[in-house]
Amino acid sequence: MDETKRQDFDVEKAWHEQKFYIDSGHWTSHPLFASRERHWLQNHVKKIRFYSFLYRFIKKESYKNGADVLMAPLGDGYDLQYLQGIYKNIYGIDLSPVALSKCPNVVTKKEGDILTSGYEDESFDIIICALFLHHVHDIGFEPFVREYYRILRKGGVLAILEPSSLYPISWIFAYLHKIMGNVTGKVEGERPISPLCLNKILTETNFKKVCIRGITLNHVRFPFWIQTFINLLDYCVFR
Repeated sequence: MDETKRQDFDVEKAWHEQKFYIDSGHWTSHPLFASRERHWLQNHVKKIRFYSFLYRFIKKESYKNGADVLMAPLGDGYDLQYLQGIYKNIYGIDLSPVALSKCPNVVTKKEGDILTSGYEDESFDIIICALFLHHVHDIGFEPFVREYYRILRKGGVLAILEPSSLYPISWIFAYLHKIMGNVTGKVEGERPISPLCLNKILTETNFKKVCIRGITLNHVRFPFWIQTFINLLDYCVFR
C-alpha cells in the first residue's frame, strides 16, 4: 500500500450521516426514476442471494450454526437478519459511531479501522465484507485482504459482496454520474470492482477455493416491473 494514501475517515463517517438519496429532492429521485420500492427490492434481492450462497457454502463445515462471525465493516448491523442460524458469536467493526449506535446489542462492536483491527490471529470462522472494497480503490484492496486473512481461521470463509465492473449497466450509470453529478451520495472514488483483479489478490494472499458468483443483473434505477422480471434471469459463475 502507498503509505501516502489513507482512507478518508471523515468522508466515510459522513456517508452514514447523509440524507437518504430518495429524499434529496433532486429530480432523479422523482418516482418516475427512483423510489423506496425500487431501492429496497434491488438491495434485498442481492443480499438474500449473497447470504444464501454463503449458507450453502458452509453447510458442511463443522462450525455451521456455531460460527464466530466478523462483519467488517459492520455498518448499522442491517445484514444481521440474514445470518440467522449461522453464528454463535458475532462481532463487528466500523469507523462510524452513528452506524454503530444503530446496531443491535447482540453484536460485539468495535469502532475503528479494519487495517488496524486489533483482533488476534485466526479469531473468526467467517468474515463478511459487504459493499466496502469498492470505496477504497485509491488505497488498494490488498492490505484489507491481508488483514482479513490474518484474522480468519484456517478453513474459514471470507465472503465479499461487491458491484462488478463487468456489469454493462454500470458503464452507463458511470457516464451519467459524470454528467449529472453525485446525485446518490457516493464516496469520492467509489466505483465497481474487477472480479479478475480481486481474484488475483485473493489467490496471491493464499486464499483457497476462490468462488465467484454473479448475484443479480438488477439495478436500483430500473422500474419495479423490470426488476421483478430481471430477478428471474439471475446468473451464476463458478471458479
